[in-house]
Amino acid sequence: MKRSKRFAIVAAAAALAATVALTGCSSDDSGSDDAPASDANATSTLNAAADTAAALTGAKVVIDVEGSLQGLNASKVEADISTKPELVGEGTATLTMGRDKSVSAPFVYVDDHMYANVDNKGFIDYGDGRSIYDVSNVLNADKGVPHVLRSIKGAKEDGSETIDGVKTTKITGTLPAKELSGLTGASPQAKGLDEDIPVTVWVADDGSNNVVRVSSEPAKGASLTVTLSDWGKTVKVTKPADVKSPSAKPSAAPKSGEQTRTPVG
Repeated sequence: MKRSKRFAIVAAAAALAATVALTGCSSDDSGSDDAPASDANATSTLNAAADTAAALTGAKVVIDVEGSLQGLNASKVEADISTKPELVGEGTATLTMGRDKSVSAPFVYVDDHMYANVDNKGFIDYGDGRSIYDVSNVLNADKGVPHVLRSIKGAKEDGSETIDGVKTTKITGTLPAKELSGLTGASPQAKGLDEDIPVTVWVADDGSNNVVRVSSEPAKGASLTVTLSDWGKTVKVTKPADVKSPSAKPSAAPKSGEQTRTPVG
């Protein structure tokens, strides 16, 4: 009887220990990640849309910025872009020049150079174009829209909307602000970019998986919206015939609202 009692007590203690251990593991697992789980359908839609965007050979792109974003002085960019056989594009950027002045800057991107005519001063070679807007990143699989879609956490379907005549599925979620750096022009190492920010994606629900729009809030009081259309379009551009040379470095800092360089020929 004593042996039987002892065995029963040991068995009960073992069962209690196992229960406590399992309960503890369950509690730890649930608290290991603060991000809510993504909906399977939403994740599947985002992955398909990311694949489609990365494979695009061309599109019309409209980028709208509200508020101030570090590293980006364009409030709007409209461009037609082709990615194959090489990346080319043309369009117009609206740039903020000083506190109360905005100017139009038609541009051409070809041979890895952006040529822009800022405020009707003539076309100047702006190198990779980052000082205007780096259009090469928009459809880039590692930096642009495809990357953003793959980085979204807690993705949920949030109904449907029609955008510019296209019926879409709306998906909401969050992502670290640094994952948008390819679109905003901010340095991925900048402070505060590890914080999660809200993002909304609209994907065409006609079976094409085309990304129609991506909207986010990269900084407090600021938003970035990228709208795509004319998916698969072909764009042919040529370098402007008359490209001006930039002036020498100014001897003194320009006054507020004054341009920082002047074409000289």
